[in-house]
Amino acid sequence: LNAMKQVWEDVVYRNMYITGGIGSSGRNEGFSVDYDLPNEQAYCETCASVGMVFWNQRMNLLTGESKYVDVLERSLYNGALDGLSLKGDRFFYGNPLASEGNTERSEWFGTACCPSNIARLVESVGDYVYAKSNEALYVNLFVGSSASVTIQNRKIQLKQVTNYPWDGKIQISVTPEKPTEFDLSVRIPGWANNQPVPGDTYQFSDNFPEKIALSLNGMPADFKIVKGYAVIHKTWKKGDVVEIDLPMPVRRIVAIDKVKENQNRVALQRGPLVYCVEHADNDGKAMNIVIPDQAVFKTEFKSELLNGIVVIQTQATIARISADGASVGTVNQTVTAIPFYSWANRGTGQMQVWIPRKITDVRLLSN
Repeated sequence: LNAMKQVWEDVVYRNMYITGGIGSSGRNEGFSVDYDLPNEQAYCETCASVGMVFWNQRMNLLTGESKYVDVLERSLYNGALDGLSLKGDRFFYGNPLASEGNTERSEWFGTACCPSNIARLVESVGDYVYAKSNEALYVNLFVGSSASVTIQNRKIQLKQVTNYPWDGKIQISVTPEKPTEFDLSVRIPGWANNQPVPGDTYQFSDNFPEKIALSLNGMPADFKIVKGYAVIHKTWKKGDVVEIDLPMPVRRIVAIDKVKENQNRVALQRGPLVYCVEHADNDGKAMNIVIPDQAVFKTEFKSELLNGIVVIQTQATIARISADGASVGTVNQTVTAIPFYSWANRGTGQMQVWIPRKITDVRLLSN
């Protein structure tokens, strides 16, 4: 177990992308040196993100620590989900975090890994929502669902109602066949506790003071934090309802200077979702955008866009080449960001996750 923890820390602390993808090098389908995390050349095989889900679930079951589910969730909603087109008919073998416009998903082809791994991941999502011991029930993922589990030889019915990841409100109904004493442990995501990812490679550059709200039957719940879970211990009876409200502001993420590709750049996240800017929403370009540190963000749910997503919009600086090609100017205009998993569903074009904070870091491409 100590060896597994050391390997996990090496991967997550120094070699994982903000999307939960791993494997920066296509040459060896693996790693190179620590903090080598190129964006356009990122290999980030879909299989590897699926593997991160499987591996982190097992580490969570071994240790009871929520940080493993934090990584599982990140890989599931970003690195792995990105591999599948919204229609389900195409897939990414690799998942870059930036594109000049030459990246698109392939039709399914005969290879042993990605197609079968995506299929079994989709079919197994229900396995990651809850976990249990004989004395405790764990809520790991926030997914509208019903479940029946046995604790202390008694059946417990659970029902979870939520619009997560678009909304941070979660309602959990607990219905035991008879009053039963046990711990209900609800994961408090790291991103809701000012830590985007375990380790120090990535940090939020902004402060958000609003706190998580947790109630039991309409009243503030009495709980303690254990290994990243809010633990409520009581004798549960029919009609008990736990409600959690996870604030979901737009957060800015920066990387330490050792990640050279991301110096003077920022990534946007809301809830568990990493965002990107894509050509289709931004006048055909994405490499010429600068998001200033004082930018103010607003969000809106658009049901008609990309199967229904929350978009992020802000006023940003756009660099443009003059009509005669003799000079470069800037304008301020509204920029739209979409969840990373949903890009490349509207044709090929520019995209990037890590957006410049200074005009010196933009790239002016003619296409």
